[in-house]
Amino acid sequence: MKKLSSHLRVTELDTTADAIVRIFKADQTASKDEFLKTTIAEIEDLSAKITTAIKAAKAVSPLEAANARRNEIIRSLGALLNGYAAFPADEEKAAASSLLAVFGKYKGITGESYANESSLIESMLEDFSAEGLADAIKSLDGVSDYITSLRAEQNEFNRANDELTAANSNKSDSASAIKKPLLTVINEKLVPYVTAMSMANASVYADFDTKAGAEIEKANASASKRRKSATKEEDSDGGAQI
Repeated sequence: MKKLSSHLRVTELDTTADAIVRIFKADQTASKDEFLKTTIAEIEDLSAKITTAIKAAKAVSPLEAANARRNEIIRSLGALLNGYAAFPADEEKAAASSLLAVFGKYKGITGESYANESSLIESMLEDFSAEGLADAIKSLDGVSDYITSLRAEQNEFNRANDELTAANSNKSDSASAIKKPLLTVINEKLVPYVTAMSMANASVYADFDTKAGAEIEKANASASKRRKSATKEEDSDGGAQI
């Protein structure tokens, strides 16, 4: 059984560690080894922490996307109201002015922190829901649609924020910080032990050695292929610059 390459991505390492754990648990003979039980439990724990850290990192993206969408709606709503305020028709101008009086209270809202912006959006939506503004909103095409869309995107932002909070609640380290100790357990404890025991007692350890080793070789091959591809691209770029 070969050691895992240190050049594996954290996702590749996580996948390989999970595979090793599954193979061990399915092995009726090797799984009885007490040292391996302890080592595999350590691998499983570190792998779970990497999975949690990866999920936490991915959760940021939907939150940023939801924030960008709600900001765009706010900017579009402001542009629409300002456009109506410039209409020559008195009715549209008056309606737009009354709504701009509310909208103007939240100038610079999109530059606030996520938490502050959320609070201000809720306040603005509540202001727009006032009975005295209902007719003004109905009289201006598109305004009601933007307000409805802002409500929906604010709800989506809240959902994404809850997911991020949940992911971070169990997060103690970043995925990259956990990578080294997980590699150490696999390469310095698991691989040498299984290699030696497989040679000493093949009937008990050889199957686990072969199957887990195949997962390691697959992961290493992927990392090696990626590094070779990156090296070729660098050489190509360098040649183009000469």
